[in-house]
Amino acid sequence: MIKEIEQKVLKFIGTNKLIEKGDSILIALSGGPDSVFTLFFFKKFQRKYGIKIGAFHVNHKLRGKESDGDEEYCKKICSKLSVPFASVKINVRRFAAKNKLSIEEAARKLRYDKLQKFASQNNFSKIATAHNLNDNAETVLLNLFSGTGIDGITGIPIKRGNIIRPILSLSKEEILHYLEVNKINYRIDSSNLLDEHKRNFIRNNIVPLIKSKINSSFETALLRSGKVIEENLKLFEQLLQSIIKKYVVIKKDSITIELNILNEINKEAIGLILKRIFTDKLKIEFSFAAYESVLSLLENQTGKKVNLSRGYFALRERTKIVIYKIEEKTDKTWQVKAGQSVKINDSKISLKKVKTFDGKYTSNGKTEFISGDNLEELFILRKWKPGDKFIPLGMKGFKKVSDFLTEQKVSAKEKKDRLVLTNRNNIVWVVGLRIDERYKINSLTKKIMKLWIS
Repeated sequence: MIKEIEQKVLKFIGTNKLIEKGDSILIALSGGPDSVFTLFFFKKFQRKYGIKIGAFHVNHKLRGKESDGDEEYCKKICSKLSVPFASVKINVRRFAAKNKLSIEEAARKLRYDKLQKFASQNNFSKIATAHNLNDNAETVLLNLFSGTGIDGITGIPIKRGNIIRPILSLSKEEILHYLEVNKINYRIDSSNLLDEHKRNFIRNNIVPLIKSKINSSFETALLRSGKVIEENLKLFEQLLQSIIKKYVVIKKDSITIELNILNEINKEAIGLILKRIFTDKLKIEFSFAAYESVLSLLENQTGKKVNLSRGYFALRERTKIVIYKIEEKTDKTWQVKAGQSVKINDSKISLKKVKTFDGKYTSNGKTEFISGDNLEELFILRKWKPGDKFIPLGMKGFKKVSDFLTEQKVSAKEKKDRLVLTNRNNIVWVVGLRIDERYKINSLTKKIMKLWIS
């Protein structure tokens, strides 16, 4: 039985190509049975794999003396096995309160952060965590009950980045049997026996019922099903990325989805695309409520806006949906003189005096020539404000900037950020679009200025 358990892990590692010769592996050692098994396993087969190993313990300081006892045990067992050991203490409760996270979420985030930092600083190529078959089943059920979507029911990844899970194919029973036969001690986390946390409730109540009433080997079935789903998701991911590349424009401050995407996918599938964008690009969770809000825009008129989360909004425009983050309002202005440039976000606005102008230039918004007669040396750049008016080149009367931008079919997202160049409190140029009629060059112009945006 002992050799069968070892062979099972060896085969799992080989099939999934988790270890390469020369790897330096950092074992996440809690002191519990799973991580202790992992430590002993790698120590035994270290020479076979041609690897270096080390152990790292994170003291969460959640169980007082019991937590300190875990740390001390890990230190002693590593000393006995001649395995390099390091540990760190973290204040999970304070971090959870500060970042509005559950204790479990905070502990997980801090633990992985510390592991990654230590591995990077000490040249460990991989981090081995001791998740087992039971952990995977609990994770799938927890995600299923929480409505996390198809990604959640694939279970715990066998490998992700530099993190590997070499004993994911072993059940808790197999691990405990191995330790008992080999007379290897381990620590018990008393908090795992309580039903206060969701995972513990699933472990202590739901799993036993499933095993007794439905399938005694359901953990293995879930691992196998998760693998199949994961392989199918890889094909789906290729399709998803091709659609994103074709219909989605991702910029620094906005995401635009062209509505002709609906020619290839149904509207419900847009939620999958949005979830991927929010997770990968914005690094924030995309909730089901946000998904429903975006879908509602497909049935609404142009100009409708919905609140998503963390300051992000989605706006329905005529042919697209624009997702953007509203920044705090600001009355910031920028001063610029002839011969100078001002960098604002991704654009640079420049001014200079020119000596000659052949009169053949046609206004195009991006580059303009104006009469500098009767203008002060100092120009002011600012965002347009409600009530702003100017006389667009070629017209005789004043027009509101807001109406002009609408006529030019400037999107709502771009509209709110549009800049104007002013002099003596008069708008000289709606930047990138049109100069004011009053400042066009004529036969009497003595001072010519060039304005351009790049």
